[in-house]
Amino acid sequence: MRLKGLNAIVTGATSGFGKAIAILFAKEGANVAVVGRNGERGEEVVRLIEENGGRAFFSQTDVTVDESVKNMVESVIDRFGHIDILINNAGVVVKGAAPDLSPEEWERSWQTNVTSVYLVSHYVLPHMLKRKCGVIVNMGSTAGIKGFKDRVAYCAAKFAVVGMTKAMAVDHSKDGVRVNCICPGAVETEAIKSMIENSPDPEQTRNMLLSRRLTPCLGTIEEIAEAVLFLALPQNRYLTGAILNFDGGTSAM
Repeated sequence: MRLKGLNAIVTGATSGFGKAIAILFAKEGANVAVVGRNGERGEEVVRLIEENGGRAFFSQTDVTVDESVKNMVESVIDRFGHIDILINNAGVVVKGAAPDLSPEEWERSWQTNVTSVYLVSHYVLPHMLKRKCGVIVNMGSTAGIKGFKDRVAYCAAKFAVVGMTKAMAVDHSKDGVRVNCICPGAVETEAIKSMIENSPDPEQTRNMLLSRRLTPCLGTIEEIAEAVLFLALPQNRYLTGAILNFDGGTSAM
């Protein structure tokens, strides 16, 4: 167990990447705070972890709200004593070009994708810095390193996450806290599978997605979770300020 005895917070952990990360980290021995807004799904993740011998609890939290985040971090400290790993995974894709995007949609994208990373890090970092150890992994996207059609808010937000990662690494690595970012491309999440299956021509839609990669397949959420684990492993002490493009080669095209 590569994370045995370590304590982790995973935001956006009730589905998708976050769920896979929380389950994998618990399997590797970490105590996991499953953070999200959906109580039913959050408790289900906890149940899956506990059924496999892991330790976890669910914190119903709105990561865009200061007081909610502050209370969540305090509850983790009360339960676990300290925090070793933070995975800032919460996010949302907001579609639209600048002329079509409403100010409300822009704000929702910024708050969920960017402000959440700041707020959770703001309350977790003092605990890590006090102990002079810890690791933060931020969830970016290929949209944080190149532009995509009708994704102006999402690209802006994910570019910001990449920038925040580098700045936080510069600020805190010397004090024992590593900060890295993973930028996934299209992955076979439930949303992507549904989009393919419900399109007029599923085979054509899948081929279109594959045409944007160098690999003959899309990634999986389990592969993303394994990559996040690599960034978080305590023995990788020389790894900080890294932006890992996990996108089937999209960013190289």
